[in-house]
Amino acid sequence: MTRRREACMDRKGMKANARKAYKRHYWMIVVICLFASVFGVAYSSSTWSVNASSPSATVQEDGTAQSDNVSKVLENLLVGDESQARRQVEHNQEQIVQNDTNAMMGRKRGVFASLLNSFSSGSVILSMADAANSIVHNDGVAVAVPIVVFLAVYLFVWLFVQQTYRVVMMRMLLEGRTYDKLPVSRFLYPITTRKWLSMAKVMLLENVFLFLWTFTIIGAFIKPYSYRMVPYIVAENPNIGAREAISLSRRMMKGHKWECFVADLSFLGWWLLNLFTLGLSGIFYSNGYNAAFFVEYYVHVRGLSKDSGLEGSELLSDEYLYSKASAETLHAAYGDVAETVEQLSSNLVPVDKPNGFVGFLSEWLGVRILHARSVTKYEEYREQLHQIDTGREILNGAIYPGRLAPAPMAFRFRESRTVSSDRSYSLVNLVMMFFIFCFVGWVWEVSLAFISEGTFVNRGTLHGPWLPIYGTGGVIILILLKKLRKKPLFEFLAAMVLCGGLEYFSSWYLEKTHGGQRWWDYTGYFLNLNGRICAEGLLTFGLGGLAIVYLLAPALDNLLSRIDTRKLTVVAVVLLAFYCVDQAYSAQHPNIGAGITDYKGSATSQVS
Repeated sequence: MTRRREACMDRKGMKANARKAYKRHYWMIVVICLFASVFGVAYSSSTWSVNASSPSATVQEDGTAQSDNVSKVLENLLVGDESQARRQVEHNQEQIVQNDTNAMMGRKRGVFASLLNSFSSGSVILSMADAANSIVHNDGVAVAVPIVVFLAVYLFVWLFVQQTYRVVMMRMLLEGRTYDKLPVSRFLYPITTRKWLSMAKVMLLENVFLFLWTFTIIGAFIKPYSYRMVPYIVAENPNIGAREAISLSRRMMKGHKWECFVADLSFLGWWLLNLFTLGLSGIFYSNGYNAAFFVEYYVHVRGLSKDSGLEGSELLSDEYLYSKASAETLHAAYGDVAETVEQLSSNLVPVDKPNGFVGFLSEWLGVRILHARSVTKYEEYREQLHQIDTGREILNGAIYPGRLAPAPMAFRFRESRTVSSDRSYSLVNLVMMFFIFCFVGWVWEVSLAFISEGTFVNRGTLHGPWLPIYGTGGVIILILLKKLRKKPLFEFLAAMVLCGGLEYFSSWYLEKTHGGQRWWDYTGYFLNLNGRICAEGLLTFGLGGLAIVYLLAPALDNLLSRIDTRKLTVVAVVLLAFYCVDQAYSAQHPNIGAGITDYKGSATSQVS
């Protein structure tokens, strides 16, 4: 019989282990905890400074929060007083405008501001009611529809995104303490295991029980510690039922609640430092440290439960979260991967790295002159090496073996390079992608203007259907950030910085060369800098950059490469000719007018 381990918790040793795991996956854990803070799952104090500066978080003169005013809109609709509901929405909007005194945290214009304002003021509820009434011509149904839709959307986001993210977070941290590689795909853990619904059921029941316990004095303080292990248990075995997970957590924490409370208190100093540094120390250190520590604490309590034969502990069956599988076990589970790796390795013919100017363009800028055979062959060879390395990492135990999990995660070995982002692009294809990105950007901004203004607005300095800043941004991301393609997080951050700098400089240059005229002005947008760049624009550039690098550009490159090069070159030259003519004409007769350079008369300047 296995000797029962010492029940006394070695908090110092657990913190040391937590720091080791944190150091191994520092940036990934920082991102995991940052998402948790943004979603409101945990560590919300790290983003408190943004919330405190937001007008939506301010307290109004009558002492009630804006969320109370949204409730008043719902109450007025429910009693059939539509006119009072509309006056309440107008009052809420006026309050938002009056509280909009922070230039950087603007709430007057923009998609983010409009979205925040529509919920903060309750206008979204009225909009849904009006839409429903126009269809069914029944006031009662029209009132019920937005309320039902609003609640359904809120519950879905809260349960299937926010609450299940708690499970995702614990799963990734558990894998990170044992394995050297932590794949980004684990963010999709509920989907890859096909247990999204069952995870949501467990988290829903846990929250229902916690809510009911808040009506008792003792339960409100004690039961959160009794249920503390629930997301860890589900992360280890998503097959477990809701009542089983909650009961098991309660049994595991019996006799450990005070111990866990003291462990929480041991991070009080870090929490205070987080407040003093406006959340920065939490984002870049203490949040991840705290999360890694409580993973160690779960492992400690789990071990005690398993050793003592605690009822239900047999459900904690993911042994490969805590120790790596043997080589024989891995080869048995991943026989197809081992076979493919062996086949690729035996057929692999070394290819010399292109040198000279051609090699420099390919390696550092991702540019291929025409269809250089040496570059193509080398990139195919490098992709084969990458596939071999990925297969060996799985077979050597560097990555958690998803196929051996209680809820198996599928893995398909990719032999083709058709979706590989680690490639170079021909000059012709880059020119074509420049125009594609320009056109997509134009459609995006025209659509946003149409939604906010209700009319067609030809956005941009030029007269044609293209916005050069999008094309330029997309191409320079592909070229200047070539070396970051293997690091998606840095690619995202660099894309934000690079495109943000491009947008800021372009705004400044156009303003200086056109007598103070502005073609975009983010004044009043949430988180803006001198009205030249804003948070939602940077986020769009960052996410768009990832989409371009890892999805759109490879797919477009494959598509464009199927077209005859000479025909494609003719199209590219014709487009360049039209573009140059437009540039020359617009230099003398720039595209100006309402919704383009005239923002004072624009409806977007008002609160939506």
